[in-house]
Amino acid sequence: MELNAVGVPSEHLRLYRYFLRHPGRGAESACEDFGMDRDAVDEVLESLQAKSLLRLSDRHTVLVSDPAVAVEWLIDQRLGELQAESDEVRAARKAIASLAEDHRHGMEEAPAGDIERIDGVDAIRTRLADLAFFTFRELMALVPDRWQPESIELARPSDLRMLRRGIRWRTVVGPAALADPLTLAYLRELVALGGQVRCTEQAIRRMVIWDRGVSMVPVDPDNHLQATLVVRQAGLVANTVAWFEQVWESAEELPAEDSPAGTGPQLSETERLVLGVLTRTEKDEAAAREMGVSIRTFRRYVADIMLRLGAANRFQAGLLAKEKGWI
Repeated sequence: MELNAVGVPSEHLRLYRYFLRHPGRGAESACEDFGMDRDAVDEVLESLQAKSLLRLSDRHTVLVSDPAVAVEWLIDQRLGELQAESDEVRAARKAIASLAEDHRHGMEEAPAGDIERIDGVDAIRTRLADLAFFTFRELMALVPDRWQPESIELARPSDLRMLRRGIRWRTVVGPAALADPLTLAYLRELVALGGQVRCTEQAIRRMVIWDRGVSMVPVDPDNHLQATLVVRQAGLVANTVAWFEQVWESAEELPAEDSPAGTGPQLSETERLVLGVLTRTEKDEAAAREMGVSIRTFRRYVADIMLRLGAANRFQAGLLAKEKGWI
């Protein structure tokens, strides 16, 4: 039984239940029975009194309230607070019209081109990350060939972030992608996290569409990392969306995994290193120093691995990784 939701921590609840069972006792009695110092007990009693769960009498005894009444009052109070917070959140919608007007004026001052050319692999990958960050509803992609290992490493944070945010993530891949073990392992990882992947034998060209409003297509279909076009022209984007939906409807589900039980998806060298460090060190600072990365980067790696494993904590992540044969 927990009352954290109404502002009563477990330690405070334990003391409250003590006085329910032992009416008329005082703080000194609780100090002896729980091995707590007087200041700590007094602090808890003051908190419980503020929540009307008990009252301290002039004779230094503790008078407890009827829990059926006191807890019900706390619940009503908390529900009222939540309702007020909910009303405040809903009221934020009133700002949309004004903010949209500001955005419209800004676009008129510096309008984005309907078609923008991006040159160079670094610039392309940066723009991909930016567009993924500002995606709110849906991502659609056609991927005819395999993904390079470095492309997977760079795409993983954006892909996982979108899936955590509940964005609909749909991708259709070609035979070359399915034939590459690393690409296939990554696709299955994303499916396990809620992504949707289908495969097709028909000829497809690489493209990505965000929120049905922006698309990206390579200038040269045979070298998508040399130069690409970011398209915002409504008619052109609508055509790419229609083409994607046509391919999606005729595509087949990703083949079931036929690897031996317990093998799990392939890991990058970085992920293997992270798992190894987790088993050897207890502090993030030491682990990050051993890997030669910042603490923030190390913690992001750990969070991603925990998400893949479905682990509640790092210790469980280590156990699950061993069970799957990852380490």
